[in-house]
Amino acid sequence: MKTGTVFVLVAFVILGMEMAFAQGRNGGGVKPGLCPKLPKDAIGLCVEKCSGDDSCPGEMKCCSNGCGHVCKRAIRVGGVYDPVE
Repeated sequence: MKTGTVFVLVAFVILGMEMAFAQGRNGGGVKPGLCPKLPKDAIGLCVEKCSGDDSCPGEMKCCSNGCGHVCKRAIRVGGVYDPVE
């Protein structure tokens, strides 16, 4: 196999994995509540410790840390959990 063909195949595999990961994050399993707001200049570690709310324990949500995503305690608004938009 030529090097160019291998490169194209690897690129398609990576693209497919990224699309599957994005669908998993936007898919079902959204828990009630909001993620804590980050300061404008927040820069977190670029690690993905969760792939959606359903990958976090209990009432914790999968939230941005400024670069990656981590499980954080959900914020209640008005005494009840509001859904994430």
